[in-house]
Amino acid sequence: QIVFVPKRDMVFNGDKALPLHPNGMQLSALDENDRLLLKSIYYSIGGGEIISENTPATTSDPHVLQNQSAYPFTSAAQLTELCKKNGCTIADLMLQHELQYKTKQQIEEGILEIAQAMNSCIDNGCHSAAGTLPGGLFVRRRAPVLFKQLVSSKINNPSDPLNYVQALQKLNVYAMAVNEENADCKRVVTAPTNGASGTIPAVMRFMQEMYGKNTQEDYCTFFLTAAAIGLLFKQNVSLSGAAMGCQGEVGVACSMAAAALTAVLGGNSKQILNAAEIGMEHNLGLTCDPPKGLVQIPCIERNAMGALKAVNASILALSRKDGARVSLDTVIKAMREIGEKMDPAFRETAQGGLAKFFGKSVKDSHSKEKSCRDSACGNTNPRFPQC
Repeated sequence: QIVFVPKRDMVFNGDKALPLHPNGMQLSALDENDRLLLKSIYYSIGGGEIISENTPATTSDPHVLQNQSAYPFTSAAQLTELCKKNGCTIADLMLQHELQYKTKQQIEEGILEIAQAMNSCIDNGCHSAAGTLPGGLFVRRRAPVLFKQLVSSKINNPSDPLNYVQALQKLNVYAMAVNEENADCKRVVTAPTNGASGTIPAVMRFMQEMYGKNTQEDYCTFFLTAAAIGLLFKQNVSLSGAAMGCQGEVGVACSMAAAALTAVLGGNSKQILNAAEIGMEHNLGLTCDPPKGLVQIPCIERNAMGALKAVNASILALSRKDGARVSLDTVIKAMREIGEKMDPAFRETAQGGLAKFFGKSVKDSHSKEKSCRDSACGNTNPRFPQC
């Protein structure tokens, strides 16, 4: 029997980096004399994907995806040309991708399952007890309180400006509800990452309630279009905050959601890609610097901001009659350069920016950790016994 003592056997080397990706873990098997018997290295490369050091080629390699597809594309320009050549929408093209592996019924059922999981996550977050999230930052759930305020507010005049405020507040509440669930280790959909899991569900719910778009066709168009945009980022850049900063997480989610909403609202391929471009362009340079490395500050509110940006990007793209000056491919290239040149302190290491300066005001102490278990906290999550 192998005895594993976390405090002794887990070593965090924050000043060292493994060769393939910032998020790496080395597993070593030692004998009774501490001689190395076996060593394996694994990497978390974003979007829930884990690879080993021996993986011949990751799915981030454009050529791997290209060879698997009947309609290969590695750029927005190629995607546009394929849609034009085949007389189809972006969603239609992505459906053909999926049909190589599943039947149409399986695809549709899978999409509806994702939509239902997202809606359930929103509902759970909105109806949760308004307690304090675990981890020691003492962040309280806000979505349940804001949701109750929305439900209780009554606006009878359709032209009342408060109607627009209420619509925007719904986006805020739905996105925050999801990310508060994520911060409490509840069930979320990785879209495209857990830290950015609130933006797309919030825009989807907004699409349902504000535009009445809730048919199976609407969901398929929404998610297949979002998948195409996510695929472009995954092939050419990264979905990892450790590699690209938050532009690779909430930025990508915003871009995906903007394109998806535009498609459902009847936008053509140029408008859809323009919405995706706008969504990312205004997230370029976004840092990932959460205090204590917890996906709470600024992540929860940032998903709400991402959802708001996505809706606005869609509105701007749909109102545009001429061609966009900046292409999605250009923005993706810019994102990659910015991410590669971004200081590691701003890429998920919690060593700079907000993590550094906000951290000074919330320094951990044993007394504070203990206080998180008192009645004021409300935390009863057994997965966080230390808090």
